[in-house]
Amino acid sequence: MTGIDTARIAAFAHRARIDDAPGDVVAFTRALLLDTLGALLGGLRYPTVRALGEALRPSVTTDLPFGRLLTLGTAATWLDADSGGAFHPQGHRLPPVPTAHPAPHSLPVLLHAAAGGVDDRRLVEIFLIANEIGMRFGVGTTLRPGLHPHGIHGPVAAAVATALLDGLSPATTATAVELAGSAPMAATLAVPMRGGTVRNLWTGLGAWHGAAAARRAADGVTGSAALLAALLDGLVCTDLSTTELTTGLGERWRLADSYLKPYACARWVHPALDAFRAAVADVPDPAYARGGLAVIEVDTFAFAASLSATEVSSDLHARFSVPVSLATLALDGELAADGFLPDRLARPEVGALAALVRLREEPEFTAALPRERPTTVTVGWRDGATASATVRNARGNPADPLTADEVATKFRRNAEGVLTLATADAVVAGVLDGTAGGDTLARVAAEVVGTFCP
Repeated sequence: MTGIDTARIAAFAHRARIDDAPGDVVAFTRALLLDTLGALLGGLRYPTVRALGEALRPSVTTDLPFGRLLTLGTAATWLDADSGGAFHPQGHRLPPVPTAHPAPHSLPVLLHAAAGGVDDRRLVEIFLIANEIGMRFGVGTTLRPGLHPHGIHGPVAAAVATALLDGLSPATTATAVELAGSAPMAATLAVPMRGGTVRNLWTGLGAWHGAAAARRAADGVTGSAALLAALLDGLVCTDLSTTELTTGLGERWRLADSYLKPYACARWVHPALDAFRAAVADVPDPAYARGGLAVIEVDTFAFAASLSATEVSSDLHARFSVPVSLATLALDGELAADGFLPDRLARPEVGALAALVRLREEPEFTAALPRERPTTVTVGWRDGATASATVRNARGNPADPLTADEVATKFRRNAEGVLTLATADAVVAGVLDGTAGGDTLARVAAEVVGTFCP
């Protein structure tokens, strides 16, 4: 078994500077931070997340606030809009599940730091460094089939972020990485696919565990690179590549190889949503045009075809349902934070349209995995008109990225009701454009902490 050179990883974390990264990498980092923040803020709009925060309020301390990190981490993946997934470069993983989502694990740590006065520039820099390392752990391993990525590699990013914020030494940071990666959640993918919202708690626990690992390392607790390697090359993951973990750190940025999600639902659903939008692009109000929808036929790859529930038990179940996600998109023209709020998910129109979806596996599309996720959607209306479109992959990947305007619009929609309009605009300028001064994330923390979370 090959060992993991955590000292080399920590050395990179301490020497890296945002000014040394290519402009396109910095631009994507800023977009990913804004997008992840929007997903977190949108999650705070959900009553269950708010109730969790209230229940955890007594657990908050000024040093390492368990309730705050747990609530913010849970909120960050509640919408299933979290972006920045990592895939193994060999490209053979089936089902095509990303091994790492480091950004929603590290962002709670950074928001807590923003509340303490750390400026935007340093927070963006740490976000870049911590999530590059978290992404390397994802790219450099293959998640075992049936497991879910939250709480596995993300805690490493949270640990690195905490170590840099606390000014720990490189040696202590290396230990923090070992500790953070050595207690993975190893929870199952079947849970969210069947609507289990506890999936989101795994992210919050991962954020807390990563931050606590850095503090434990600072207190003298020792880690084990050998244990970390055993976990990632045989137990929760396989195919460990130390080359991917450490080669070219600071020269090749894996973070920029990941995606941004256009929709607040499971990534497997996105090709169907893109194909539907393409099919009805010339039809205003497609749910009611031409006498109303008669059928939505979806031919897709195996794993998307399995997401066929028309009656769902939770908003997360809806996010893993092609019919319910399509119905919501057809009605609203978007799938943002408010689409699956309790009153909106319960709309009779959603159920009626979801029942019109006919979902089928196309073997040729399954054979194209994991490089492509082809999907064809054919829409039929009651007047007999039809329209069809095929996509080979969902938008948001590096080959077909979202525009800066799309990222900003998604952020503003997700943040509605949580941030003031002035703060939302300032964050877009300060984080995405880098032009509005250095304290916009502190403004976010001031409006969120104490009101929407402990």
